[in-house]
Amino acid sequence: MEDAGYVFGRGRDEYERLIEQAEIFGPLTERMLRRAGIGAGMHVLDIGCGAGDVSFLVSALVGPEGSVTGVDVDGEAIVVAEQRRAAQAIANVSFRQADARHLDPGRLFDAAVGRFVLMFMHDPTQALRSFAERVRPGGIIAFCEQAASVTAASAAQQPALAALLALFTSVFRRSGARPDIGAELYSRMRDAGLQPHPRPLAEFVLHPANDTLTYRRWALFGLQHAPQDRRVRPGHRRRRAAQRRTRPARGTSRRNRPRASVLAHDRPMGTRPRTLNA
Repeated sequence: MEDAGYVFGRGRDEYERLIEQAEIFGPLTERMLRRAGIGAGMHVLDIGCGAGDVSFLVSALVGPEGSVTGVDVDGEAIVVAEQRRAAQAIANVSFRQADARHLDPGRLFDAAVGRFVLMFMHDPTQALRSFAERVRPGGIIAFCEQAASVTAASAAQQPALAALLALFTSVFRRSGARPDIGAELYSRMRDAGLQPHPRPLAEFVLHPANDTLTYRRWALFGLQHAPQDRRVRPGHRRRRAAQRRTRPARGTSRRNRPRASVLAHDRPMGTRPRTLNA
């Protein structure tokens, strides 16, 4: 069987969206990684690294004595990740185009991590077994995945947002993806022969932010999945129009935007330490 289709599409627009999304999920991901035991001097495999944001986050955690190897099946995303790494002069990260389930035999890693990756794989349990083969005995496997059914968007209070989320979830499922894989992580890790932590870490939004930047994010996200004019670069014209309509007020910047908007984009669910049997 093949993996689920990537409904977001590929290309520069999608990589820009992923980079912006990484700002939203950065704090959550860092908490998950720290609690999983990722730390100084470790050598970590980042599965489905995309444009590199999780790799860069892990890079700071492992420090100069550690290393990060990011792999992704999307060669164009790897090019973007490498360009960003070079621009930031990050020395302990490397990227390669590969399927992490079929890596060539080599040295074992101290940990394997990923964010929003298992949901697209046709057999997440078998994928976890494959990842475990690339991690040393007693090492760590930690993933951050979503549980789409957990949402603070009330159909009574935010009917448009609730309908949009329901539509996205339906599209994911029809593509073959598993938008609720986060709720299955414990059992899947156990079935893969791992020793899942008895108290997984789960976080979700209690109240979505209600500000200009949040509306802009949802507008761009929704327009990206609307029918597009195939005569132009996918989403380009619509994105530019949405950016003009939802541009933040003068004086608003990424540095001073409301913290509440950081978790408004999705309903995240992560996992605590996923330690292999020694």
